[in-house]
Amino acid sequence: MANPIVSRTELVTSATPMSVNGVVAKTATLLGVTAVSALGLFFVALFGGMSPSALTVLSVVSIFVTMGLGLLTAFKPHLAKALAIPYAVFEGVFVGIFSAFMFYKFPSVPFMALSATFVTACVMLALYVTRVVKVTEKFRSIIISASIAIFVVYMIQLAMRLIFGSSIPMLFDGGMIAIGFSVFVTLIASFTLLLDFDNIEKGVMYGVDREFEWVYSIGVLATLVWMYVEFMRLIGYLQD
Repeated sequence: MANPIVSRTELVTSATPMSVNGVVAKTATLLGVTAVSALGLFFVALFGGMSPSALTVLSVVSIFVTMGLGLLTAFKPHLAKALAIPYAVFEGVFVGIFSAFMFYKFPSVPFMALSATFVTACVMLALYVTRVVKVTEKFRSIIISASIAIFVVYMIQLAMRLIFGSSIPMLFDGGMIAIGFSVFVTLIASFTLLLDFDNIEKGVMYGVDREFEWVYSIGVLATLVWMYVEFMRLIGYLQD
């Protein structure tokens, strides 16, 4: 299997295997923690509790912390239970600050992005359950390759913003190319959710230990946050 987390956990079986309901419950818990954290930072930003520069620094810190915790979970999946809540908190920090910045420019964008994320997640689940879209190894490799390429582009963009205060030409300026790129990224983020569903199904089939439900829950949370952020970016471009 292509997913490194699943590859490490699929052999850890036990008499208390994971279940879909267990993953759903843990994912709901992490989403709740993320929402509380996000709302807290959203209102702090909205009512001037922190300066814009301080919020920017905090959002960058949260990006690197979530990346670090995500990588640690991938290579040390047995730590997922301890890392899940901190991961959700820092995801919420980034989501709350980014949502506040978007709200300042376009007040309707965060709600529209949240609605789009919910609807898309439901559609992806329906497509997966009905097998309208099948997660083959070729499909998986395409989505993973595209995700890695997008990650590299965003790391370059982040480095350029931090070092030079500029952006990659045309990809993040709100023009037609930027909109097209944003549509592509949003589609890849949405299709990644299909990989998460497939990972969960295979984890149940292999009898992965119940404790590793946290690993899959972190994966679903990361995908949903990615979808939400990309929807905000895309809708913001369209409203600009």
